[in-house]
Amino acid sequence: MAPSPITPDLVPEPVSKLPQRPKEDGSTLNEHERSELAFVDQYSAPDVYINEKNDTLWFPWIGPIELKPMRMENRTGTFVVGLRSKVAASLGKHRHRGTVTAITMSGEWGYKEYDWVARPGDWVCENPGVIHTLSVEDNTDIVFTVSGSIEFLNDDDSLKFTLDIFSFAKMYYDHCKEKGIKPNNALWH
Repeated sequence: MAPSPITPDLVPEPVSKLPQRPKEDGSTLNEHERSELAFVDQYSAPDVYINEKNDTLWFPWIGPIELKPMRMENRTGTFVVGLRSKVAASLGKHRHRGTVTAITMSGEWGYKEYDWVARPGDWVCENPGVIHTLSVEDNTDIVFTVSGSIEFLNDDDSLKFTLDIFSFAKMYYDHCKEKGIKPNNALWH
């Protein structure tokens, strides 16, 4: 099978036509490295800074559990969200369809099915397909990076409902609308 021809609209600008960083900045990058950096500047997404007090907010989710969106990557289905509870609570049985990582900011949490407890500074990686039941203790704050959907399950493991990046984003937008707050569209990429 012959390879597909490359059409002109798919060919990036020649590196020589890309904007070049000035050499007066004291950098030791050579010309090739500068042109590669210029290419990155043109085609990559910008770095992001989210001020947790001014750029996003906590909103109620399930029982005493609250969420705070930090980043929503609509091309990959990945989102970063804070989860906190002032009192001990359980999220319910669920299954992730993508990888989830978590860093514990404060408090303690774990899963009913496991014998470990995550404490401040602890990092957790949850693999796709496992079923578990989140349990948090008083004054717990966790930052999760979630890829893909989360399936919430009934006691018999049948599907109750599914949430993904758009489900979580809609909850945030609905909360902002209810409170008369302008949602931060910069949380999206």
